Parts: sequence; structure tokens; C-alpha cells
Amino acid sequence: MRAGMRVCYFGTYDADYVRNRVLIQGLRARGVEVVECHSRLWRGTADKVREVEKGLINPRLWWRFLLAYMQLLRQYLKLRDWDVMVVGYAGHLDVFLARILASFARKPLVFDAFLSLHETLVDDRGLVDGRSVMASLVFRLEKAGCALSDVVLVDTQAHAQYFSSKYGLPRTKFRRIWVGADETVYRPTHTPPSEAPFTVIYFGKYIPLHGVKYIVEAAAELAAHPDISFDLIGRGQTYGEMRRLAQRLQVRNIIWRPEWQEPAELAQRIAQADVCLGIFGTSAKAGRVIPSKAYIALAMKKPLITRESPAAREVFVSGENSLLCPAGDAQALAHSILALKDDPSLRERIAHNGHELFQERFSSQAIGAQMERILQESLALRSKRGP
Repeated sequence: MRAGMRVCYFGTYDADYVRNRVLIQGLRARGVEVVECHSRLWRGTADKVREVEKGLINPRLWWRFLLAYMQLLRQYLKLRDWDVMVVGYAGHLDVFLARILASFARKPLVFDAFLSLHETLVDDRGLVDGRSVMASLVFRLEKAGCALSDVVLVDTQAHAQYFSSKYGLPRTKFRRIWVGADETVYRPTHTPPSEAPFTVIYFGKYIPLHGVKYIVEAAAELAAHPDISFDLIGRGQTYGEMRRLAQRLQVRNIIWRPEWQEPAELAQRIAQADVCLGIFGTSAKAGRVIPSKAYIALAMKKPLITRESPAAREVFVSGENSLLCPAGDAQALAHSILALKDDPSLRERIAHNGHELFQERFSSQAIGAQMERILQESLALRSKRGP
């Protein structure tokens, strides 16, 4: 093997998604050569959801996959030697072609499962009936993809245990690697004091896991505090339902910003906020994830409020680097917001400690070092097994 590691980052992964961007940036920051063998399959989340909802009898979808894999193979055949193949997220079908290529090359295969696709489609977003052929196929594909890989990446230890139990695979196959945030965009920005209301910000795609319902209800709880304002950015699956809920509760302290915002513009909005919100959903999956918005809050040195969970306990200490409140509890969320509003020193301590945590564990350099160790382990595992 050459002096430096060379990684083939492979698949139809979303090149703009934070998970893939941070892993690639982190490895390159460590001096690892990353060669991307990539074909774009989807034109955004809405496009992906539309195609999934059409089910298996969808010639257009299979034609897309055929064209994408032909392009991937053409790119792959032009590659020079590499040491490890990483299938980027979401590559739950890509992993089967990757396994063939990695086996012929006698090199290790690392699959970034990140989250359970089966759970996301069936339990979290309810896009697929759990009793359907599609659900059974996704379950079997995800299990097989994990089994065929030398190492499987997930975002938390809670998810590692979940995958291992769900699919009956060795716990040692799974490695936790944090999501992080793109600190070239999301970084501390000084904002001069203003007379604006105390601003609480949520940004996201309104998926059920986020529990936006409890944010709207917390806003209603704080109606008697005209100096508190909620800034809700984005739209998605439950957006219409949340607008109707706000109307029923006669909520007047929410500013709705349904338009898509580019990262730089979003960073400006966050910089102007006083508190960032994470997730508050009550599902089992919500208890196993640390959302991207939490990492962004830490990167920008903003105090974070999110739900208490097994995943949150892996990194957060309530009152020190975040405020954790019970899932699905709008009153507890409202009390946490008031606690931060009424105690500037608490806000400053949580923001400061949260940012230090980000720099220590979630920066591109830190995640790159963690990823590099995992890839070295995969090389050692493959070496022990022999050709």
C-alpha cells in the first residue's frame, strides 16, 4: 500500500447532504486522498419521495438506476488503485454493486447506513405500509447490505445497537461516527445587541421525528410573553398540519418562513437567533438520533434545546452544553426557553461549552480523524481474513 490512504467514495449518494460532505471534507483535511465515483440519482428529497411512493412497479425508477450504475461503472474503470471503498449515504442499493467491485479488488467495503431506511420509510414517515411487499424488500435489502459490508457506519451508539438487534448482526460490525456540520458555513458570528424579541429558531423539513407539534404548542404556552418570538424555517411532510394547529391554538408569535434557504442565508438567520431548537418527537427513532440542526447550533455557538434521549446522553449534559427536556412535552420546552431567556449567564455557558464540544468532537478535523481510524481498522480486518 502507498504511503497515504486512497479512498474510493462510491455510489449515488447525495453529494450536497451534510453527512457526505463532512466525511469527505474531514478525510481530506487529514491528508487522505478521496476519489469520488459518483452518479446523481435523485433531484432532491421531494423527487425521491415521489418515486418511492409509486412502489416497485415503476419502470422509470429502474431505468434511472440502470443509467446511474452504467455511469458509475464507467467512472470506476478509469480509477487507479485504491485502498478502501466507502458507499456514501444513502447507498442501500449501491452497496451490492460495491461489494462485487471491492471483492474483485480484494479491498474492504465500508457502508454508511447512517440511519435505518426501513424504519424511516415504514415507522418514521409512514410512506410504506409495514405489511407490504415493499417493506419486506427494504428490510431484506438493508439487512443484506449490512451483512455484506466489512464495516457499517451509523450516527450513534444507540443506532448501532438497534441495527445489531434488528438484523441479528454482530455489534462489532457497526461503528459510530458523528454527523457534524460544515464549519466553513456554520461558525460563530458576532451579532450586536438589538431591541428585537428573544428569538427561538427551528429549521428543518417538518418530518414527524422533529416533533414540530410540540414547538407550536410551546409557542402557545408562551403567548403571554410578547418579547419571545419563534422563527420556523422550512417546509415538508407535516408543514400544513402545523399551520392548521397554530390556527386552532391562535398562535401569533410564530414567523413562518416556508421558502428554501441556502446554507449561507440560513446561517445568517441562526446568527440573529437567541436559542436553537433540536427535535422533540416521541418515536423510538427520535431517541436514537442527534439531528444535524443540533450540530449546527453547536458550530455557531448558540444554546441548544433538544429532547432527552439515549442518543443525546452520548454527548450532551443538560445545563452544561445544552438543555434537555422530555420528549413530547410542550410545557417543559416552554419552561426551558424561559430559563434561557431569563438567565443570560446560563445561555452563555451552554453556548460556550457546546461550541467547545463541537470543536473537540464534531469538527471536520475531529470527524476526519475518527473516520481515518475506522478505515484503518477495516484494512486490518480485511488483512486478517486474507484474500
